[in-house]
Amino acid sequence: MMLFNRRAALGLLAGVLLISAGPVLADEPAFLTAKDVSLLDLLPAPPAPDSETTKAEIAAYHAFEATRTEAQAQHAIADDEETVFRFLAGMGVILDPAKVPLTAKFFEGIAATEGEVVDPAKKVWARPRPPVVDATIKPLIELSKSGSYPSGHATLGMLFAITLSKMLPEKKDELFARAFDYGYSRYVVGVHYLSDIEASKMAGAAIGNTLLHDDAVVKAMEPVKGELRTAMGMM
Repeated sequence: MMLFNRRAALGLLAGVLLISAGPVLADEPAFLTAKDVSLLDLLPAPPAPDSETTKAEIAAYHAFEATRTEAQAQHAIADDEETVFRFLAGMGVILDPAKVPLTAKFFEGIAATEGEVVDPAKKVWARPRPPVVDATIKPLIELSKSGSYPSGHATLGMLFAITLSKMLPEKKDELFARAFDYGYSRYVVGVHYLSDIEASKMAGAAIGNTLLHDDAVVKAMEPVKGELRTAMGMM
């Protein structure tokens, strides 16, 4: 069961979103925490660094690295940005955050939720990232010190797709294709294993399903849907 104080806070946030496009909070609160969705209970543990599975993944990455194009690399580097605006830009939808403040605030909350749920599992599993296991892998972006499993970026991409699909059902297939692309970018830049990204699809689905069954979250989505559809000329 959800905590009362969190529900009350979300209800207040939803009410504010309904009546104001002005500032609400400096940092948007997460909609859920690891108490609501425990990835430690839902996902298998990652392969060990010295396992045959990890060795095979490292070898496969080296084979991919030899074929990676500059266009792939630049797209994946751009995807290092963890915002709904970069997510949408990757499918050709360009929005000015200043002109869609409700959208910006809501998806900051979604990003905070990903961190609240994924980070505790990352700390427990502490899977070393590919360049840590094999120093010959040179990542295209700065390497995070957090664990590799599951991928926060890939999980967030799934959450973007799930929540955006409720607001833009006409674009559901495109949104999920973009989520897979957004997650794969973490492999392209050399900071995750494919198994991290696959696990993140399950993580994102579990978190997303919980979000869509939370009345306060659903209520908060309504004004965002209107603002977003207007901005995209879909009203």
